[in-house]
Amino acid sequence: MIKLIKIQGLSETYPEEIEGTHEWYAAREPGMDMCDLYEAEEIFEKTGSFKGMNYHLIHYPDGEVHSPFQLQENVYVDKPVWNDGVLNFLVVDFKKKLIIITEYIPVKKELRVIAELSLSEVEDCYNLMLETSPLMLGRSPHDGYYEIVWPENKRIPIGDTETFLFRDGDHLYFSEWYEDPVYRENVIVREIHTGKIIEKSKGYIRRLPNNVYWKT
Repeated sequence: MIKLIKIQGLSETYPEEIEGTHEWYAAREPGMDMCDLYEAEEIFEKTGSFKGMNYHLIHYPDGEVHSPFQLQENVYVDKPVWNDGVLNFLVVDFKKKLIIITEYIPVKKELRVIAELSLSEVEDCYNLMLETSPLMLGRSPHDGYYEIVWPENKRIPIGDTETFLFRDGDHLYFSEWYEDPVYRENVIVREIHTGKIIEKSKGYIRRLPNNVYWKT
């Protein structure tokens, strides 16, 4: 027989897995339509107003809900990333023209701001997201480069079909897709300072809890 746990305080929202942890799940504000950060930016620029986006956290196995943020007009709270015991959120306030990087410490139920950037520091919010590890803010504008926005600023040349996966110190991991004639992928490892390819191999990588990655 299954064990059905009713999540108190949330309804009509689907708990999404957060890569790197089996303890925490993210759930959009109940009733919110799906909208990515770039689409929210376009809505605000066209209309001068965006109704807001917010995420809650659900802890496994008890189902306890944590709500570090309240829904705010013109503020987009993105799905969090797991970063060695804390959850980091990317927050964009379109009205104040701010990019805010926050850290939520679950054991203390404490939320703090660790960085604020002007929204003008990026061309737009297309594929702007937090990455680990260590924590950084990156952007994949599909213009032949991968851009690191914070805590340093770099533009790294990449292939047309490369997608950023994660960072491991000074190594950046990318997935590259190709067809010959069936669809396949490569894993490409680049050095952060020069963008030089250190390693390229066929296959896929999956991030698991406790800093474990599967390569197939």
